[in-house]
Parts: sequence; structure tokens; C-alpha cells
Amino acid sequence: MAEEAKKPAETVSLSIQDIVLAANIIDLATQRGAFKAAEAAQVGSSFEKLVAFIKANTPQPDPKKEDEKKDAKDAKSSKVKEK
Repeated sequence: MAEEAKKPAETVSLSIQDIVLAANIIDLATQRGAFKAAEAAQVGSSFEKLVAFIKANTPQPDPKKEDEKKDAKDAKSSKVKEK
């Protein structure tokens, strides 16, 4: 027991990708009928909370950077067509 007390605590982390995976698992399990009807409200509520958290914490693409990427891609594409 003394050795267990001396071990440093492990750091546990949870990423947005982990939460997306959890939401996908709930969605798949629901599609396959893994939950009883009485559980549907709780499962749906949890799923909606996960989705809201994902949307609130996923960085939105910068429109200016997206336009720059599109312009660069279009320029590259037109050079390929000219050859």
C-alpha cells in the first residue's frame, strides 16, 4: 500500500475529438436500438449537451484565411490547366 501512495497521479485529458467520438457512439447506439424508450429522453438530452459543447468549443475557420486558401488553390489550378 505504501508504494501505491507514492505513485504520482496521472494526468487525464479529454479533447474535443474524444467528445465528438462519444456523441458519435451515442448516435450509433441509438440507431441500433440500444436504449429503451424510457431512456430516450435522457440519452437525447445528453447527446444534445455534447453537441452544443462541441459547437461552442470548436474553433470556427477564419473567413479571411479560407478566402486566401481558395485563391491560392484557384491560382494553382489555373496554372495546371495552362500547361
